[in-house]
Amino acid sequence: SRKINIRKFLIFQLTVNVAAIGVCFLAPLIGEGSDYNVVLTVIQLLLINLAMDTLAAIAYGSEPTLEEYMKERPVPRNESIVTKEMLIQVCVCSAYITAVCLALLFFKPLNQLLGGDLIYTKSAVFATFMIAITFNGFNARTQHFNLLRDINRNMTFLGVMALIFAIQFIFVTFGTQALDVEPLSIKSWFVCMLLSFG
Repeated sequence: SRKINIRKFLIFQLTVNVAAIGVCFLAPLIGEGSDYNVVLTVIQLLLINLAMDTLAAIAYGSEPTLEEYMKERPVPRNESIVTKEMLIQVCVCSAYITAVCLALLFFKPLNQLLGGDLIYTKSAVFATFMIAITFNGFNARTQHFNLLRDINRNMTFLGVMALIFAIQFIFVTFGTQALDVEPLSIKSWFVCMLLSFG
């Protein structure tokens, strides 16, 4: 059970880090000019890691032992903690998050839908990134198609995810100078949520 919970946490953390590297590396290559050199600022990345490392550890540490785990074959001691299935999940989810964030920056119809300047768009990217990796927490906690399966047995997980959403809203709405963001409109939040939900 502990090894399974560690694997869930690793899927979550690896996805966050690979997606962050993807966004920060690819945006300057695609964008023209120095405006795209920093998409997620150092402080934003620090907040992402603080929220995701600390709060996610609490969420996944509270995962219950399920009866289905007892029906699985024992895992050999020498088996790698990171499996092929885990790597596939990390690659697919981080690629999606990276693609969505880059689309917000460079896909003109989305830019027009948001209707703001570059700082406003970067604020939407930051919001979308945080929301997407929070939604991805539900992907990481189960291997079943139903992402809410047995969720009632870990209300701490739901509480932590709700807290991350609330923190993200506070960051973007009130952290203007410290985080180099602009408050988003309701329409922009809806766009960010919709893209992240994918």
